[in-house]
Amino acid sequence: MRRNLALMVACLCLSATACPQEQSFTLLRQAAHCLVASKSDGRRLLKGNPKTLSLGYFLDTSSYPGEEALYLVNYEGSNMSKGLAFVFFVGDRDRRRVFRLENNASFMRKKKGIEFVDPPLGGVWTQEHFEAAIERIEQDPKMEVLVKDLRGSFPDVRCESYSDTR
Repeated sequence: MRRNLALMVACLCLSATACPQEQSFTLLRQAAHCLVASKSDGRRLLKGNPKTLSLGYFLDTSSYPGEEALYLVNYEGSNMSKGLAFVFFVGDRDRRRVFRLENNASFMRKKKGIEFVDPPLGGVWTQEHFEAAIERIEQDPKMEVLVKDLRGSFPDVRCESYSDTR
C-alpha cells in the first residue's frame, strides 16, 4: 500500500512539473510567432533569412504583480554569445492568448557579464531584469524552431505591441 502511494505521489509530481514545461514551450512558440509576424521586430529577428531560430525563454510570474512576463531570447550563432531579447506580457482575452510585446534589446555576453548593444527602453531596473532573465535562460537548453512553423496561422493567439497605435 505504501509503495503504491509513493508511486502515485511520484507520478503526480512528475506530471505537475512536465505540464508547466509543455505550457511554457507552447508560450514560447506562440510568442515567437508574434515576432515573426511583426513587421518591425520580425525584420530584426529574421535578418539574414535564417531557417531556424535558437530560442530560450523564462516565464517571470513575480516581478510584475498580477502579470506574467515571458522573456524570449533568440541567440545568434552557435556559441550563444549574442542575441536579441524580448519581453511579452501574456494574458487571455476572448478565448485567445494575448502576447503584448513590451520591450526588446540586443546583447552580447562579455567576460564581466551581459552588455547591451541596443539596451531595453527604461531605466536601470528594466536592464537588471533583462540581464537576470537572460542569465536564467542561459541555464536551460535552447530550442531550435523552424521559422516556417512560426509563419503559419495561430488562430488562438492575438499579437500586440507597444508600438501599435491605440
